[in-house]
Amino acid sequence: MNEYLIPLTSACTLVTLNYVAMKIRGKMLVESYEDWIAPLFTGLASIIMMLQPLPLNWGLADLRSLPIFMAGLRYGLPVALISTIFPTAYGIYINEPHWMFNSIQDLLMPALISSLFHTREYRTGLKDIRLGQGLLICTLLLGLQLLIAFYIQPAAAWHYWAGQLFMLAIMAGALTILIIMVNDENKSWMLQRQLELQANQDGLTRLPNLRSFTAIAAKTMQRRRVSIFMIDIDNFKMYNDRFGHLEGDELLRTVGATLRQLIDERDYVARYGGEEFVLLSTETERQRLAVYADRLCKAIAAQSLNVPERAEGAPPLITISIGISTASRTQDDLQRVIAEADEALYTSKHNGKNRYTFYSAPILNDKKTNA
Repeated sequence: MNEYLIPLTSACTLVTLNYVAMKIRGKMLVESYEDWIAPLFTGLASIIMMLQPLPLNWGLADLRSLPIFMAGLRYGLPVALISTIFPTAYGIYINEPHWMFNSIQDLLMPALISSLFHTREYRTGLKDIRLGQGLLICTLLLGLQLLIAFYIQPAAAWHYWAGQLFMLAIMAGALTILIIMVNDENKSWMLQRQLELQANQDGLTRLPNLRSFTAIAAKTMQRRRVSIFMIDIDNFKMYNDRFGHLEGDELLRTVGATLRQLIDERDYVARYGGEEFVLLSTETERQRLAVYADRLCKAIAAQSLNVPERAEGAPPLITISIGISTASRTQDDLQRVIAEADEALYTSKHNGKNRYTFYSAPILNDKKTNA
């Protein structure tokens, strides 16, 4: 009877290892390194399963195939095949009897079978792994193993076949638990990412918010000089008062989406607040900045963002005004550069709108006057 506790113990050990691996993955944020970390964890888990051998008359050496099942199902064939290298090498190292046969039956076959059910969404966590696939994978593998066993020893005793059915139940149960754990972890991961996105994204325009922009801009300014554009929609208050907040919100969304399409690839635009947007540009040469700003102004005006047809007495086109300030050095004060760009924006608005203005530092008068 004790021999039936061995696979149960192995399955419980594997569930624990899977839990630990998921927590390590979450803490270390290793998504970008999964192509080599996942095979490493999977291979180590298979080796640990090899340390708990099953009774010799059960046809399986151990449960080393279960980690390979999850690797193939979640990550696909390349990761699953790489995962088989470590347990195969360990089998050779300990002079395991029939190591080649065991590697083919318990490692390569599980890798091939499970990868047939892999989809890209399983790896990204955008789709739950189907529980029924775990049972189907186990059934296919054990079916192949039974055919091999029947070919080798067709007159095997009934308890041999009973042991195979018991192993099917253990493997299917363990794989189901592992799939449930992975699905729950993916849901938690997706929820965390959604909360992070909401915290750093403007809910109306779907652009980054000021908090996100400040963090990105400050980090960029640690490495290089940048320019800041303060961008304001002209006559927005008149538009909003005349046509209502719904039309005003739609205008903000449209201008935000247009700016996102117009800016240079390396630049970063965010909603500053109200009808204002802020742009981080890696360009610092004044003439090129002038061409850039002029292109934005003309492009917004040329978009023909007309006011509603029912409107009368309002500006026929939507335009923007821009103020520009360039950091004087690396690691300059971000808030000061933004304030300078905002001051330049006020000048653009005062001088007729639909234009850009560079910030000009005030000339200090050092002459002393006599009392």
